[in-house]
Amino acid sequence: MAHQYRVPTAYGAVLAEPAFDAIPALVEANRKLLDRDDVIIGGLPLRELRALARREVLELAQSRDREGACDRSLPHGRGSDNAPLLLAGHQPELSHSGVWVKNFALNGLAKKIGGIPLHLVVDNDTLKSTSLRFPVFTDRDPASVRLESLAFDTFSGEISYEDRGVEDAEHVCVFDSFADRAQALWSNWGYEPLLWRAWHEAVHQDLDSRIGERFTATRQHFEREWGCDNLELPVSRLSQTSAFARFAQHILNDLPRFRLAYNTAIRTYRDANSIRSANHPAPDLAEGEAPFWVRTGEGKRQRATASSDVTKLRPRALTLTLFARVCLGDFFIHGIGGGKYDEVTDTIIRDYFGITPPAYQVLSATLHLPLPAFPSTANDLTRADRRVRDLRWNPQAIPGADTELVREHSALTANEPPRGDHAARREWFRKLHRVKERLRTGVAKGVSEAEEELRRVRSEVDANAILRRRDYPWVLYPEETLRPFLQRFLTL
Repeated sequence: MAHQYRVPTAYGAVLAEPAFDAIPALVEANRKLLDRDDVIIGGLPLRELRALARREVLELAQSRDREGACDRSLPHGRGSDNAPLLLAGHQPELSHSGVWVKNFALNGLAKKIGGIPLHLVVDNDTLKSTSLRFPVFTDRDPASVRLESLAFDTFSGEISYEDRGVEDAEHVCVFDSFADRAQALWSNWGYEPLLWRAWHEAVHQDLDSRIGERFTATRQHFEREWGCDNLELPVSRLSQTSAFARFAQHILNDLPRFRLAYNTAIRTYRDANSIRSANHPAPDLAEGEAPFWVRTGEGKRQRATASSDVTKLRPRALTLTLFARVCLGDFFIHGIGGGKYDEVTDTIIRDYFGITPPAYQVLSATLHLPLPAFPSTANDLTRADRRVRDLRWNPQAIPGADTELVREHSALTANEPPRGDHAARREWFRKLHRVKERLRTGVAKGVSEAEEELRRVRSEVDANAILRRRDYPWVLYPEETLRPFLQRFLTL
């Protein structure tokens, strides 16, 4: 049965399934489940492949960690060969706080169980937009509230983050000037967002740094300042390990059987969730197509085949979490989208590898920007809309309506003629219509007032929908709001 994860809507609300208290036991269960030699992948028993993947990935991540931290000492537990390896991952974009919370929970859970927190930077995905959206308003008029997009770079098509550098348009540095240009959009918010400090970090990275690297370094700067110290590794680097090459080659060598399991899992998911789109959650694999991307010299991606060079492969979404959950880590923390899609991965793990899928957590949260909102709610809109409809179509239900006409209307509705008596029903409809018209005349003065109230309430609700979006990038928040919210997850 399809799992229904509900996006948390209230301010500060958290979705965590399963709950944090259950995770230590699930981690141990996953470790026992995956510690086996009866499953062979890439010529190695799963136990040996996992040990190889863990060793290679941690060596790469710790090397990057030391380089980025200028010989900063590693937290306790990172060097342990037996410590649980906890994973999460996301694209190197400026995500919203509900996504960022995974990194802090990853760190908090690792501390709780003496594990190693590793965040996978999904830089093999493409940069789909070079703009950020801002809520903009000029005064307390809800009609003035709108979304406005501001570009931080030119857009020349989707290019993978690992290849996407900063571009200039007509010799104007769009990237460097972004924070200055954005100031006019938030000048009346009543607080200063993190954007100023964050963009200073992003701009002053190595001039050759890719956009994804700049955003990643900026995020890590604040994480470490706020006590969240995870190891990190780009998926592009993970893809170069011998463990991943063995995993990928195994699938290429057994592509017909894997393709059948992959397509069957996707179609089962579509059926369970009543999805008609052929592209959701992912397209079926065509004949001869492999579940990887081939990185090209132009930063584009091509579909892989059984004859593709494994050194140029990058995983797709499903094969990334398949490798991460089965061949690398002991527990994975997903967002809502990833958690839903991994129902497909679970089916592939079960049908293709013949093992019980390891458990994972779905985690998300909602934190609104601290902007002033309007008093009207969705319930107010429902009530205002119902009043207008009642004034038009049910005037007998309006308080203050003519008592005698209401009684006459009630008597008529209680004595509706049988459906077969057409003459009687015609006369009954005429009488009912006359009574309703007289009732409408009696409440007509309230119609324009109710319609004006409906317009006001709808305008406020629409404005609140912009002001209370949960998906604004974290750089639009003030530190005093964002920092304590995220730090809660460091002490789970």
